[in-house]
Amino acid sequence: MRTIVMNSSNHVEGTRNKFVYLFPSQLKLTENHRIGVSGISMYNSTFNIESKRGNNTLTLIWNANSQTSYTFTFPDGYYSVAQMNEFLQQQMILNHLYVTNSSGQYVYFVELVTNSSRYSVQLNTFYLPTSANASTLGYTKPSGASWSYPSANQCPQLTFNAAFGSLIGFDSGNYPTAGNVATNQEFISTLVPKLNVVDNYIMTCNMISNVDYSIPSNILYTIPLTVGLGSLISVTPASIVMNHIAANHYREIVIEFFSQDFEPLELNDYELTLTLVLSDEKDDKVLQKIV
Repeated sequence: MRTIVMNSSNHVEGTRNKFVYLFPSQLKLTENHRIGVSGISMYNSTFNIESKRGNNTLTLIWNANSQTSYTFTFPDGYYSVAQMNEFLQQQMILNHLYVTNSSGQYVYFVELVTNSSRYSVQLNTFYLPTSANASTLGYTKPSGASWSYPSANQCPQLTFNAAFGSLIGFDSGNYPTAGNVATNQEFISTLVPKLNVVDNYIMTCNMISNVDYSIPSNILYTIPLTVGLGSLISVTPASIVMNHIAANHYREIVIEFFSQDFEPLELNDYELTLTLVLSDEKDDKVLQKIV
């Protein structure tokens, strides 16, 4: 049995998911040879909001005295619902889309929260008051605000595209659907939120060909994500699952990482230690004798 260790030095520059190990010389391997993973350590570094996924924008329709739309773009990253709401509030502050109350506290008119008892995400919208109602409530517009209070109470709206909606469990559309809703509204996600868009790392290897059994045919190993972003994933299987190698001449081992949906991973940290083992029939016979 032969041991091969791959690390960040094997990362292929210009890619986000590929690592290559070069053999000292070309090897002739047969179907009697097998390869398996005896251990891997790497960091969970995949984001749930990315421009390439198309799930990084939402639109706020500000239904004041005149209707104005603002599209906010999330920087690529991993966001919880609370962090999405924080970003939304930040954008509302930057665009003067809030008020302060008599205690000087900021008052926002839309929010995203987790509804854990319903296994859902909840969107709350609160009506923008008329000038008279705002005075009664002790509201003050921020300096620099170019909008005026509406002539009748009405809620702002949030618009989700399909990709962002899928993330938090909403169909694409406007919430509320109309711009003249005069009372506070709450919306519960009707789909299962998919905040963890990646929950498994699937490793493939160029030396494997299981065309009769799997698609894709070169799956080597799967790694469940059981830790949060930035935490170390460390897997040492109790027994090594060996995969038959397709007979050929090999100059390199190519390892690639994919999501559970077989989309190429966008790794943001290439630090890893991957230990592979190669074996043949002789090794199997020795193991059988030991057992």
